[in-house]
Amino acid sequence: MADVPNVKLTPLPSPNVDLTPITTAISKVAEDVVRTITRDTVPSLLTQQVEESLKKMVPGLVEAAVSEEKVLIKETVQETARKALPDLLKPMVELLAKEIIEKVVRDVVAAKAEAAVKKEIERLTAEA
Repeated sequence: MADVPNVKLTPLPSPNVDLTPITTAISKVAEDVVRTITRDTVPSLLTQQVEESLKKMVPGLVEAAVSEEKVLIKETVQETARKALPDLLKPMVELLAKEIIEKVVRDVVAAKAEAAVKKEIERLTAEA
């Protein structure tokens, strides 16, 4: 995509991003990793207690970590949109411009041609 000179980009509004799915997925992965480590290293009597504690702790920790990255997520979304929009909009703008030009040509040229033909008929009729 070529740079467009003298174009001021308007900041995009803050995206309303629901981080629940990513938080849930990361929590599940973290639980699985910790569970595997726990299974290999903690005596079996403590395993259930540790797992219950982890189920309570891990989602909060992951949510806190993800929420700290909201600014980065927002900036990434804005930058991606800023880069993608010109390529997405160009074909739409070209098509719309083509349709507008065709309609103007169709309407204006037809009206002008009709008026010119009527005028010529009136001129020829007056001469006859």
